[in-house]
Amino acid sequence: MQIDLAMIARSGGRVAGAFAVLMRMTLLDVALTIALASVAGIAAAHATDRDHLGSVVGQLCVLVTAVGVVTSALGFFAYPPLLAQLIGTEEAAPLIGQPIFWLVAGTPLRMLANAQGFVLHAFGQGSVAFRSKLAEAPSKFILNFLLMDALGFDLAGCMIAGFVIAAASSLWLWLRLRELGAWSFDWPERAFARWFLWTTFWESHRILSPQAAMLLALALFSSTRFSGYGVDRLDAFAAGQAFMLFVLSPMPVLTRFLALRLTAVAPQKQSPALIKLAQSGAPIVSIIAISLFIGRDWIGDSLYHQHGSWWSTFIAVLSLSLPIRYFGCVSRGAMLARGRFPELAMIDAFAQWLLTPLFLFLGLSADAPWLAYLSLIIPEVACVCLIPVALCRSRNSASLSPLPSEGPIR
Repeated sequence: MQIDLAMIARSGGRVAGAFAVLMRMTLLDVALTIALASVAGIAAAHATDRDHLGSVVGQLCVLVTAVGVVTSALGFFAYPPLLAQLIGTEEAAPLIGQPIFWLVAGTPLRMLANAQGFVLHAFGQGSVAFRSKLAEAPSKFILNFLLMDALGFDLAGCMIAGFVIAAASSLWLWLRLRELGAWSFDWPERAFARWFLWTTFWESHRILSPQAAMLLALALFSSTRFSGYGVDRLDAFAAGQAFMLFVLSPMPVLTRFLALRLTAVAPQKQSPALIKLAQSGAPIVSIIAISLFIGRDWIGDSLYHQHGSWWSTFIAVLSLSLPIRYFGCVSRGAMLARGRFPELAMIDAFAQWLLTPLFLFLGLSADAPWLAYLSLIIPEVACVCLIPVALCRSRNSASLSPLPSEGPIR
């Protein structure tokens, strides 16, 4: 997307801004893509019967493609009027028509390619998926240049390039999967399809929830109804959120990595493995946290041009929350490995939507940074306390795995 924005911005006017708005509108597509890939990887990792491996992957690909087609159809009809309403008909005109058509046409292919990549990760072939992603960036630049500049397709050329790359990635990854025994698309069994779609719904909800909570927090900070309102306070919080996304970016990766690896570990043996991992990673996370705490003012002045209590307190509380967030990511990996997507989604949603707004409201009303920024640490403390309880309950349950017991998923 950064390549697209840079190349589209050369056309001048508000086209780049309109494109950025369109990309924000596809947030649901992105969340579904991530959720489908995560659930597909977990389902593939549970496929212990190698004789049925091809059938498992075939069913996954059919389900992912079906969800992608439905999402694509909804986007084709919904994006043009929404875009025109948000930025105006005249500004949206260059993107409506062929550009949006090619954008949504590539949605099923992008979802399929990402799911195939996670399946390869589950089979220990993650380097194949990594090479595919690594090749996409230069390919996008070259195709954008050929289609937009040399052939004169303008914005439609950018979207066509994305469609071609998604198709090529999906085909290449499918060929790699065939080498593992995945040779055909299979019609999904009813129980497996029901589990897959239901689990994807909860995982996409869990992925979207923090994004929506972040928008709510920005709305509260931009409200003039609270005492002490000022642009400086809003800017400090917005910059802090951007920095937080950068600092926390490795943690969802760790969660998904653990989810794939722990599927091969018996539930009764997972706890010692998690304790060992937590102990080995805690010193590293603590060093990072201490460094952030000490250098919070330097980071604000040098990188973000921010200073004052609203910035300094944000980074201080963020640094204190890092060890807790690390333990939370480790325990989330165990939950996902057991297929407990709904329980995890409900725990995260409870913390984000009940506790976060409460502390933000109290802190902004009192114009107290330390109180408002407790919203960065208290919800995660609640999750760290609740997730082990859910893990124990699932361990003592009669059915340890919510995956269907019939068909190729054993």
